[in-house]
Parts: sequence; C-alpha cells; structure tokens
Amino acid sequence: MCVTDGGDTVGHFNTYLLESSQIAGPWKLVTYMKRFGEQSYFVNIPSKFISSDGQTMWLCYSANFSQAAGFASERLRAFPPGSGYGMCLQEVNVLAMGHPK
Repeated sequence: MCVTDGGDTVGHFNTYLLESSQIAGPWKLVTYMKRFGEQSYFVNIPSKFISSDGQTMWLCYSANFSQAAGFASERLRAFPPGSGYGMCLQEVNVLAMGHPK
C-alpha cells in the first residue's frame, strides 16, 4: 500500500510504503520517504509493473503540482531526480531481509 500525507496540499508531503499478506491488513511499514517528490501524490505500484520474481517494480506518482500551479511559497525540488508535475516512474529493487516463512 502506498500512502501520502498531503497535509495542507501546498507544502511538503511524506510517503509511506506498507506491506501485508492480506488486503485488509495488518500492515507493516516497508519504508518512510520524507519529502518524497518533494510533493508526491497518486503514489502507486501498478501490478503490471512488478517483475515476475517480485524483486523489481516501478513506483508511479506525480509531484510538485502546487509549484506548477503557482501556489507554492517556496521552490520545490525534484527529489529524487526525475520528479515533477506529470507521470513519474522510479525503478525500485527490493532487498531480501530474511523474513521468516
């Protein structure tokens, strides 16, 4: 599950990636990305963009809309590089952490 804490809609956003073996949870935090985008929204991982071994996937999102619309009071960075007001894709590689089966 991908979650963005949109706050006041014009500031910096934080993004959380969570995992669960069941759709209704319980959920565990995979990673917390402070100021991802710096203002990412519509964060998702399309199932068609996940490798067959589940180790590589593409994180899809848009970012920094308030700056493009003239609402941002400060300059928002493209963080990570490639982030911007449009469809953004970042390749993600999952590292095995030795979870018990």
